[in-house]
Amino acid sequence: MRRKKKNVYKFAHKKHSTKGKVSLGLAVLSLLSGIAMIVYSIESNGQANVYVGSGGLLALILTAVSFLLGLSSLKGEDYKLFSILGSVSSGLMLAGWVSVYVLGFYI
Repeated sequence: MRRKKKNVYKFAHKKHSTKGKVSLGLAVLSLLSGIAMIVYSIESNGQANVYVGSGGLLALILTAVSFLLGLSSLKGEDYKLFSILGSVSSGLMLAGWVSVYVLGFYI
């Protein structure tokens, strides 16, 4: 009787998606810039200048691009870990940024 091997690995020569990695990197960059703008706004007692608002708009656009990159990278044959992480984190941050801008119009 032949003994079955316990540690049999099958490598498919796949790699992680480059677009997924870029998507996750842009999402982290957007999160860090949002935190920096919030800290600066708190330090200036809510009297931040126009550059902070422009940075927020740039972070919103950056998050939207990151979300689209993450979604487009899900179609490939590569591993999808970074694609899913980038898409989910960018989607949550995009919802947060849009809510900040919508609340800014009403308050």
